[in-house]
Amino acid sequence: MSTPLSSRCRLLCLSLLTLALAGCAGSTGGARPQGAAAANAATSADSLAQTSWELVRWTQTGGAQRDIPHGDNGEPVQLTFLAQGKQYRVNGFSGCNRYMGSYKLQSGKLFIDAPATTRMACVPPERAKLEADFLRGLTAIDTFTLDSGGAPRHLTFNLRGGDVLEFERRQDPPTP
Repeated sequence: MSTPLSSRCRLLCLSLLTLALAGCAGSTGGARPQGAAAANAATSADSLAQTSWELVRWTQTGGAQRDIPHGDNGEPVQLTFLAQGKQYRVNGFSGCNRYMGSYKLQSGKLFIDAPATTRMACVPPERAKLEADFLRGLTAIDTFTLDSGGAPRHLTFNLRGGDVLEFERRQDPPTP
C-alpha cells in the first residue's frame, strides 16, 4: 500500500525524469517560415532578437484546446529571443522551470536548440506534462508565422505532430 509520502516521491521522480528527457531533445531541424512576415524575419537572426512572447493558445491535433496553467507565482509560459553580438539565445519560463538555449535564423529557417532547464519540482502532473511537451515542442517546430514584418504581435509555431502553439508579444527585454 502506498503512503502519501511515497506517492509524492514517485511523482517528483517522474517529474524530474520527464524534465531530464525533455532537455535531451535536439533542435528544430529548420522550421520553415509561412507568409511574407515570417519569410522576412527568417532572413536575419536579428529580426526576432529582443522580443518576448507569452504562450496564449495550444491547439492539439484534432482541434482540442489544451489548458495552459500559469506557474506557482502566476507566471505565464514565455519565450524570449535575445541577441548579444553573435550569440543568439532563447530563454523563458516553461510552467515550472526556467529554460535557456540558443536559436538561429539561417537559410530562411528557424532553428532552436534543445533548451536546458532548472530542476525545480513540478508537483501538479498536468503542469509537469505541459512543461515537458512545451520544451519538446520547441525542438519540433515545422513552420512558423508572424502577423507582420515590422513589429509583429502574434507568433505561431506549427509542430511536426500537428499541434499549434500561439504566442502574443509582451514587453520586450531591454537591448544590451
